[in-house]
Amino acid sequence: MKLSENLQKKILEIKKLSPEEQEKAAHELLTEEEIAMIMEQQGQTACFFCQVAGGQVPVKIIYEDDFIIAFLDKKPANLGHVIVMPKEHYAVLPQVPSDRAALLMNVVKAISGAVFDATGAKGVTILQANGALAGQTVPHVFFHVIPRFEDDKVKTEWKAVEVSDKQMDEIQKKIVEKAKSAVTKKQVYDISGKPIEETRSERSSDGPRGTSSAREKAEKKSKEKLIKVKSRLP
Repeated sequence: MKLSENLQKKILEIKKLSPEEQEKAAHELLTEEEIAMIMEQQGQTACFFCQVAGGQVPVKIIYEDDFIIAFLDKKPANLGHVIVMPKEHYAVLPQVPSDRAALLMNVVKAISGAVFDATGAKGVTILQANGALAGQTVPHVFFHVIPRFEDDKVKTEWKAVEVSDKQMDEIQKKIVEKAKSAVTKKQVYDISGKPIEETRSERSSDGPRGTSSAREKAEKKSKEKLIKVKSRLP
């Protein structure tokens, strides 16, 4: 992954400092995503967001339970910008087991409401990308929860492409078939995008309509703990 010109300039500024000052400056000047990009380019195998989840990197925590952590983005699109992610390492969203995904979305939903109320925002944008080409900068599943205000600088627009009715019909059929297969077979995917079946224990834990006593307990626990503000100091 090629580093942006702006990120390269930041790195040069940090390199001018003494070794003792460099680590502190890195966490002050760089976002979590930028640090992860640098680690990846340098061939470091440790996932930066896994380090955040493990408490090795100081962040301002908004919510935390056994599976999920939400914290303030150090370089926010707007004040109150929160990152929500699973503590367990999954590179892309389709890899996340169904029961875990349900808990994750429950927290994303709750955090979006909390951000809305706490910031007085006029709206909230939720962003999630899978794959570098889609804009995913860290190979660990995460959601951006961004409060929106009048005349802010956040841009999410795109230019629509021209497609024919025939193309729409064809892609509709393909996606519907893949969706049916994924839902009925409870598939997850490896990092290359190849579908793999969930383990038998994961399937057997699901009750009617995808519910289970274990998941219900975890969901109840998440709701009870939501929203507790904490902070990890350096």
